Amino acid sequence: MSVVKAKCPKCKHEVSVPEEVSAVPVTCEKCQTAFTPATVVAESNRKFEIGMYVVMGLVGLGLLAYIMITGEGLPKPKGADAPPAAEAVDNE
Repeated sequence: MSVVKAKCPKCKHEVSVPEEVSAVPVTCEKCQTAFTPATVVAESNRKFEIGMYVVMGLVGLGLLAYIMITGEGLPKPKGADAPPAAEAVDNE
């Protein structure tokens, strides 16, 4: 049997309940606040996921800024490595 651990939204005291009854409201033994452990855990997971998306977005923007500043990873223009062609001169 799996156990769900959730923190009381008011006093942050950890409450442990069996997973089968995690959707049933419980009362915190410390502050007597009633809450549903499954809801508290779901909200905590949602905040974590949003934080991860923000971090990944910032890393992506940092990589794009690096590429733009250094020019690395960008395709080089065609003929950039070739020496310039000599011009024909008329001596008439």
